[in-house]
Amino acid sequence: MTNQLPHTLATRAFHTSDTDLHVCLISEEAGLELRTLALAPAPPRPVPAYPHAKALFHVGAYCGSALVSVGTFMLEDMESAQEGQLSGRSWRIHGMATAQEFRRLGFATAVLDHGLREVRRLGGLLVWCNGRITASSFYRHHGFEQIGDERHLPGLPAHFRFKRAVGQPHFS
Repeated sequence: MTNQLPHTLATRAFHTSDTDLHVCLISEEAGLELRTLALAPAPPRPVPAYPHAKALFHVGAYCGSALVSVGTFMLEDMESAQEGQLSGRSWRIHGMATAQEFRRLGFATAVLDHGLREVRRLGGLLVWCNGRITASSFYRHHGFEQIGDERHLPGLPAHFRFKRAVGQPHFS
């Protein structure tokens, strides 16, 4: 199945309503094409992309029947959490991706919020990620703190590292 959006969805301006948005856990395979398209020039990882993960889940947001935003949440300690109360209770966000024409409409927020609820349910205390500089305002808007300076990974756009304690929902 291709993730190409129906022409009417891809070309018309619209406002998101509750009936347009559906967010749920998805398979890794379901989000692969969107992740590949939206995260270029990052090379796609073959499925399973994270075979070493102790635990993980994938979240997707749909506009009607089109998958338009995805994110993977994986149990993985950040270096500073290797010891202490956060060890084994930190989750990393990987591959947050939203189709270009669906950005700034609430789909990525729905993926993030759903993922944070699931992390909280699983006993997580911290969520972190390496987010592209172009996504830094998204993460800050959702209560994430930037850690350190700009990071450069070979063949990828510049990133920042972000973290957020998982507690009560963040309202902005």
